[in-house]
Amino acid sequence: MRGYVDDQTWMRGRIEALPGPWQRRLESKWRGMYGRSIFDANTFLRKQTDALAAVRIPIDASDDEICGAAQALALRCAELATRRHDAQALRQAMEKVVERQGIEPPADKVRTGPAIARMACELWWRRKLRRHHGRAVEASAIALGIVNKRAEIYCSNETLRRRQKQNTRNAAALEATIARNELGQEYTLAELAAKGPANKAIKRAELMTRIAGFERIARDMGHAGLFLTITCPSRMHPWRTVGGWKVEQNPRYDNETTPRTAQAYLAKVWARIRAQLHRIGSKLYGFRIAEPQHDGTPHWHLLVFHKPEHADAIRASVTKHALRDSPNEPGAHAHRVDFRVIDWEKGSAAGYIAKYVAKNIDGYRVEADLHGNPAMETSARVEAWATTWGIRQFQQVGGPPVGPWRELRRIEALPSGAPDHLIKAHNAVNRLAVIEGREHASVAWDHYCHAQGGVFCGRDYRVRLSQVQDAGLNRYGEEAAPRTVGVETVGIEHYTPEHMKHMRQAPQIPRAVLWEVESTRYKWEIVGRAPAHGMGAIAAAKLAPWTRVNNCTEGGSHGDRINEGAPCAMRERLPERGGHGQKPTGPIHAAHASIHGAGSGPDRAGDNRAREHSHEPCRPQFGGAPWQQ
Repeated sequence: MRGYVDDQTWMRGRIEALPGPWQRRLESKWRGMYGRSIFDANTFLRKQTDALAAVRIPIDASDDEICGAAQALALRCAELATRRHDAQALRQAMEKVVERQGIEPPADKVRTGPAIARMACELWWRRKLRRHHGRAVEASAIALGIVNKRAEIYCSNETLRRRQKQNTRNAAALEATIARNELGQEYTLAELAAKGPANKAIKRAELMTRIAGFERIARDMGHAGLFLTITCPSRMHPWRTVGGWKVEQNPRYDNETTPRTAQAYLAKVWARIRAQLHRIGSKLYGFRIAEPQHDGTPHWHLLVFHKPEHADAIRASVTKHALRDSPNEPGAHAHRVDFRVIDWEKGSAAGYIAKYVAKNIDGYRVEADLHGNPAMETSARVEAWATTWGIRQFQQVGGPPVGPWRELRRIEALPSGAPDHLIKAHNAVNRLAVIEGREHASVAWDHYCHAQGGVFCGRDYRVRLSQVQDAGLNRYGEEAAPRTVGVETVGIEHYTPEHMKHMRQAPQIPRAVLWEVESTRYKWEIVGRAPAHGMGAIAAAKLAPWTRVNNCTEGGSHGDRINEGAPCAMRERLPERGGHGQKPTGPIHAAHASIHGAGSGPDRAGDNRAREHSHEPCRPQFGGAPWQQ
């Protein structure tokens, strides 16, 4: 028959463009399925190779190659402006370039100018390509059966290595960059980042402080504690465990679900539960932890506290919505939801959940996980899994927000006459007193909750973040986001009007007064980049500044600066105000400004986080590479 190709030849043709290890994995998987069903085997191979081809970047590409692709694509989008002079037509042309890479273009709600600036920005392309590439590779690894407790648990070794390299690059960049504040103090960005929640030890300690505070509130108010676990339906699990140790492919797996879609399913289930409980007046507070099962599928652990009379309603609501999908599958009622009532006489609820917190952060004081793997390795794999799929591991349920708590820690002293609840909240976060005879009891989340109006305050909490709107624009030509400068609250004070002071019993009339208290903040300036191992390009490059953090520059005449480390050694003129408040002349100007490095960034120690990109000199463009098609 003319045009007929046998299955073996067809299979070889589908995988020949892939790296050797992936060819062997796909061929092995295809042969294993071929004996059972030719149609299923060929369909699986076609879907997997199509998904990998949609990435347009080799699946074994290094980060340098991804950065090179980002640079080439950003320049390609910027060059479209030379042929299309209508903004809307230019945006549509850029969106086609983005979609051909398998990436979602900026949403329709984004204005045309900022959308064009994004698609012409190398940093935007880096983020998008890294995310898309990482998820596509990991999704293929899951489909090939690489991710399970008998092979590579939680995530593939390739994803783990990529994340470890990224962390190494970020740490080197932070360690090599020196910042100075207005007091003349100099620190590396690594030292500044270590003082905030980016430090794993601080993150873990803060989480445990908040959990323990909720537990103290529950004990004092006579509330009940409940530890529950919600898992996904069987169709979302690529693998299943038989007999407690044997791992085999799950025949009910839909071959479509990824950890990200499974996380979205769990979030939807929880949203329905919260909505139903809100309608009946049942309120919860506590914490939710998302962690992977051995095959990468997420499940949720929740430690919540509630009024004892609502226990049955909570159980019924959780069971109803957790079993809404595939309720009749074998084992659904036994394994989909698990409830464990906290017995206050047997121990601490915070102690019970501490192992889950530590296992998902740094493995502190946890020797091994449930599968016998070392805790340090487990925490690294879990972190790589969460980062790759964009899964938020920890989420507070109920109670006041943590933002004002962190901001209050920046305030050394309150002004005289401050409202009582503001004083109590400040005392709760700054160790100003010894409460209950314990050294750190004053750093108490429960006292902070009481000061904010109680654990059921909802959105009516008293102490809020005070923010100001800067006049400048961000790198994409949009209005800059509000900047936090302190806290604010409303207090009630009593006063006597002038025309009533002559009265024998002068009345005291209450009035609301807005209190705004500024926090201690520093303006940081990048003063140098010390040489570090593997960071020669960063140390040598004179890079463009972040917003509110300016590089020490060596300017030529008329304020021009040559950015030797930037692509193509481009020249740029420094604005008189360091880039703030200077509006772009048009969308293309904004796009080129974003490529040349006019960006936004932190202006304080607590928010100096590692950038997920490295500043590197101009790379050669790769002729004939998939991303240039």
